[in-house]
Amino acid sequence: MVKKGFTLAEVLITLAIIGVVAAITLPTLMSNTTNAQIGPKLAKAVSMFEQANTAILNANSVDTLSDTGLIGVNIKVGETGMTADLGGYIDALTNYMKIAPYTYPEGTTQTAHDESTGEGGCDVGAEFSAGTPLIANDGILYVINYDTLPDTSKAPHKQRIGNVYVDINAAGNPNVIGTDIFVFSWWNDGSLRPVGSSNWAEGSACTWQDKCPNGEYATDYKACTGAIFENNLKVLYK
Repeated sequence: MVKKGFTLAEVLITLAIIGVVAAITLPTLMSNTTNAQIGPKLAKAVSMFEQANTAILNANSVDTLSDTGLIGVNIKVGETGMTADLGGYIDALTNYMKIAPYTYPEGTTQTAHDESTGEGGCDVGAEFSAGTPLIANDGILYVINYDTLPDTSKAPHKQRIGNVYVDINAAGNPNVIGTDIFVFSWWNDGSLRPVGSSNWAEGSACTWQDKCPNGEYATDYKACTGAIFENNLKVLYK
């Protein structure tokens, strides 16, 4: 009887081919898997934050966060700047959201890199490093900035009060806007609006179609938040 089988050389060649194919396809597969998780994580983060803000408004029987009395604002006399004490607001937020103040591990800094072009870019107000970091139980980090007085002549959902950065993996690398850090404008009704979306800020020239178009490299990664939310939570930019 003749026994059929593979020679050692044939087995080694087959394994080598499998290894080459895996080396080529695995990084792309892992990247696609990671990108597919970004949109749902962001949507969940926004939903949790907005629901907690709605609960705060209802508990205080007001329509705007600035009317809750939980945010202290100090206008510097003779200057244009202002400072905000978010202590009361953060205490209230923790009542409705599993979130706590966050301190970066020793050796890390509260920064985020952005490939912004500057002129004509996405002006979001206070930067990431100026915010108050809070971490949720699921590892999502919120960096909150209250950086402007609301225009009370407008409806609450048109009164911008600041911006909120959402870092979907906290202090984990790469800490790059558009990759794991995303930015939203924050409104006095407690809602968040993706920077770069068609309605993120009145009169803004920054849109994802210009700054973070599908299939192309972004020129201002802050706009990529809008790209995700207006493309069915998919990452289509490079």
